[in-house]
Amino acid sequence: MTAFFQRWPRRLAAGILALGLTFSPAMTPTVRAQATEETTPEGGESKGRPLDGYIGTVLLVILAFFIVGKSARR
Repeated sequence: MTAFFQRWPRRLAAGILALGLTFSPAMTPTVRAQATEETTPEGGESKGRPLDGYIGTVLLVILAFFIVGKSARR
């Protein structure tokens, strides 16, 4: 009886993971890696601001290094 209670969380976690992977968007047929020609801007130019994304990524990396460094000193 105790063996059942020790194994059920592992089986429950495996079942939840299997359901999540089965119903994930990657398994649906509507996933597209590239935009259609209708939605792409003319001339192939992007009108976004990529510099903001790079700055945000650098800030997140610095924050991750800071948190890991603070926890490693203890």
